[in-house]
Amino acid sequence: MKARLFVVTVSVVLLALPVALYAQEPDPVSTINAWVEALNAGDIDSALSYLADDAVVQIVPAAPGTSGIFTGKGEVRGWYETIVGQHGVTALSDCQVDGETVTCVNNYAEDSFRSLGIDFVVGEWVAVVREGKLQSYTFTMSDESLAALMAAMTPPVMPETGGSACPTSAAVAILGGLIGISGLGLGISQWHRRQAG
Repeated sequence: MKARLFVVTVSVVLLALPVALYAQEPDPVSTINAWVEALNAGDIDSALSYLADDAVVQIVPAAPGTSGIFTGKGEVRGWYETIVGQHGVTALSDCQVDGETVTCVNNYAEDSFRSLGIDFVVGEWVAVVREGKLQSYTFTMSDESLAALMAAMTPPVMPETGGSACPTSAAVAILGGLIGISGLGLGISQWHRRQAG
């Protein structure tokens, strides 16, 4: 009787164990939402707690002065300090989950964009979430947002003054004349040296 009770107890535990383990696995979108909330609040330590120790973050195109790839929590911390310093705000939407991969639309705003007259940039955000941790994510700015950003950063073109431009042939003649004068000067100085020597 005791042997039968033991077998039944072990069977129940073995059957229940996979369900209990599965129930403990966090939903990837819940992990991502908690990460976004922490980063938007400027809580870098909390945001980093949702990343794997060797997480890889990639920003495409790369931000000025960076390679665009940040590996490990130390490098990511530096990137997050820049984001928080710029009052960066991430808003993810339309998230699709396919196993460990989560793909979302990312609307991102920060002070440097606002100073250029751009409220936010849009891009695709793709992450791998495993065991409740972000293993990696890549933000790829959309072509439209990149074009708007580049246009905002391009200095204005100087207006035409109404004067006529120097024709190409005249510019070549002037340049040739300057070179000729330089050559003449060299020739005269060499002649003077020969005469003096």
